[in-house]
Amino acid sequence: MTVYTSGEHCAMCSAAHAWAGLGRIVYATSTPQLLGWLDELGVPPGPVTPLQVTEVAPGIPVDGPVDELAEQVRALHVRYHRGQPG
Repeated sequence: MTVYTSGEHCAMCSAAHAWAGLGRIVYATSTPQLLGWLDELGVPPGPVTPLQVTEVAPGIPVDGPVDELAEQVRALHVRYHRGQPG
């Protein structure tokens, strides 16, 4: 099975994905990309250390980020954090 997502899994979702044996993950944007965007927007860091899928579940095959989709996903985060309607 392959799971497709707009953003790389958080640590909790990565662990659950691995324990459930869901297989490959394809994500459009990575944790480092998200962290950079949130920093640019002045969003304070969360209470949990952000980890990439491969740090939490090294046995899961992953593909991503998809450079062609990064700006579209970034725009969604900008709209959300600036309180703009979708």
